[in-house]
Amino acid sequence: MLEERKKMNLKIAIVEDEEFAAKKLLSMIKKYSESDKRFNFETEVFSDALDFLAAFDGKYDAVFFDIQLPGITGIEAAKRLRKIDDKVMVVFVTNMANYALESYEVHAFDFILKPLIYDSFFIKFRRICNTLEHEMSDVYITLTGRFMTKRIAVSDILYVEVMNHDIIFHLKDGEYRTGGTMSGIEEKLKGYHFSRSSASFLVNLRYVKETYGETVVVVGGDTLKISRSRKNEFMSDFAKYAGGSV
Repeated sequence: MLEERKKMNLKIAIVEDEEFAAKKLLSMIKKYSESDKRFNFETEVFSDALDFLAAFDGKYDAVFFDIQLPGITGIEAAKRLRKIDDKVMVVFVTNMANYALESYEVHAFDFILKPLIYDSFFIKFRRICNTLEHEMSDVYITLTGRFMTKRIAVSDILYVEVMNHDIIFHLKDGEYRTGGTMSGIEEKLKGYHFSRSSASFLVNLRYVKETYGETVVVVGGDTLKISRSRKNEFMSDFAKYAGGSV
C-alpha cells in the first residue's frame, strides 16, 4: 500500500483593511484548497499594516498586502518587512498596477489584481504554492571553483550565464564563478524549472518578471536576450510554469 503523502502547511498573512476584500481572498484560498490537496493553509488577517509589522514573528510563508492601507501603504509596509525578513514571499493584491518599479525594491513575487476573479487567481496562486513548495523542500548543488567548493541552494539561483570559459551563477546575494559547461549545469538543474533563453543564459523561471516582444526577458533586475532559436521553447516553458502546469 502506498503511504499517503503528508500535506505541507502554508501560513499566509493577509493585510487588507476592507473586510469584503479580505473575505473574498479567504474564500478563494479555501476554494483553491479543495482542488489542491498538497497543502494545509493557515491564514490570518490584519486590517492595519503597522499592527501586522508589530505582530510579525517570522512564522508566515507569504504575505498578501493591499497597497492602499490606513497609516502606511502596503509598499511601505513591505519595505519595513524586508528590513527584518528577506525570505518571506510578498504578494500585492490591488487595483493599482502602477507600482512595478517599487515592487522590485521589496522583491515582490507577484501582483494579483482586483476585482478578484477566481480563474486568474487560481493560476497565480498555484504558481505561488508551487514556488513555496519548492523553497521549503530546497535542494542544493555542489560547485567546484578555482579555489573553493560551494553548496548553492537551487532557489537562490536567478540565472546562469556562460562568458568566455566561465560559468557565472547570478544569485540572490551576488555571483559565483566556476568552470564547466552550460550543458553540464543544465543537466544538474534539470527538473527545477530552468530554461535556456539563449546559448548564454539558463533562467530560473520563478524569477522571470516579464518578457518584451519575445526577444528579451527580465530576470530579477537584469534584462537578458531571448535568442531566435530558443524563443519557442523558452516561451512555452515559461507559459507552462506561470500557468502552474509544471
